[in-house]
Order: sequence, then structure tokens, then C-alpha cells
Amino acid sequence: MHIGIDLDNTILDATTAFLHYYNIASGLSLTHVDVNDFYLYRLYGWDKEERDAVYNKYGHDIHWNSSPLPMAVEILQKLYTQHQISIITARPLLFREVTINWLQHHKINYHNITLIENKLQACIQAKVDVLIDDGPHYAEEFALVNKPVILYEQPYNVSVANPLVFRATNWNEVDKHVDYLASNLNLS
Repeated sequence: MHIGIDLDNTILDATTAFLHYYNIASGLSLTHVDVNDFYLYRLYGWDKEERDAVYNKYGHDIHWNSSPLPMAVEILQKLYTQHQISIITARPLLFREVTINWLQHHKINYHNITLIENKLQACIQAKVDVLIDDGPHYAEEFALVNKPVILYEQPYNVSVANPLVFRATNWNEVDKHVDYLASNLNLS
């Protein structure tokens, strides 16, 4: 099976690092309790231009200092031996090098990596069978084209509901969903 996997808040905890550096830039003290929007910068009252300036300044540190989610590395190592793994992230190309270095540092193997905003198009072109992501809009887009999504649960994606969206609150659940999809949807 060809699995597309997001990075931020799927393989790793990006929220903690983003909050840390966005708080430095803004002078605010937001915490995880405040996070209810996929687009974290909106919680700071920034527009995209302001966000881009802060992100360009701190993005390398944000991405390097994010920690893998519990069991993500171990389960990804297992999945890599059984499936084709493509990392598909909406990170800008500016952060490609730190992304690849972070993956190597944490011993996360993959077959392909794509940095692109339009994940649906990238997944269709690469013939990805299932996407693992936290983005509510990505889950909805995939379900609309009859592609299964394992949605890594976050406060901002709880309203997504579709029979093709399989929720996971941890990487052990991700692993179970992958096994189920591989055996029941003839995707292996």
C-alpha cells in the first residue's frame, strides 16, 4: 500500500514549537489550551504576510525543535518495511533541508518526500492509497474523492465526519487503521 504521511502534528508535535516561537515573536503566552484552529497564526491576530515574516525568521528552529509524537518513529519504521511511505507536507521548500535533516536525525525512513500545499493533487499523481494527516481540509478533500484518510486527532479537526475518515488519537491506532485498510480495501 502507498501511504502518504504528513509531518506537523501527525508525525511530530509542531504545536509546542510553534507556540514557543510565535509567543517570542508576539509577546503573548498562548498555550495548547488556546489552540482550536489549524492555522495557528490566526490565534495571534496575524494575517498571512505577518505570519510569513515570523515563520521565515523562526521556521528552521520550529522544525528542528519539534519532537516526534509517542510511538511515531517505531511504527513508521515498521510501516516502512511493509508499505511505500511518502512524506507529504505543506511546508515551504525553504524548509526542505531542515525537514530532511530532522527525519534523518530521528531515523525516520521514507521512500519519497514532497513539500506541497496541494496534497490531494500530489497524492493522486503519486497514486497514494491512504493519507495520514491532521488537517481537517485535507481529510475532507480526500473523502470527497473516495480516498481513505487516517485523521490524527487534534482540537481543530474534531468536526470532520465521514465514513472514509478513520480517527486516531495515537500512533498505535494509526497502525491498526493501516492494517485494517491494507487487508480490507485490497490496497496492499
